[in-house]
Amino acid sequence: MKRNSKIVQVELNTEEWLPLSRYAAKEKRSIRGIAKEQLMPLIQEAKRKFPRQSINASSPIDDVN
Repeated sequence: MKRNSKIVQVELNTEEWLPLSRYAAKEKRSIRGIAKEQLMPLIQEAKRKFPRQSINASSPIDDVN
């Protein structure tokens, strides 16, 4: 079965993760939720600039426009 979502991982060192974790706990939110909310404007802009296109079976994979 094909998934409709992809997992994105971000590696943070302890100095970056600890304040983010405390912020998330104070706001009663998950770090994942905060990250997704922060990325959404960029994702929406990328979707406008690079709309999803159907894959043409006749064109080779290396064909870049």
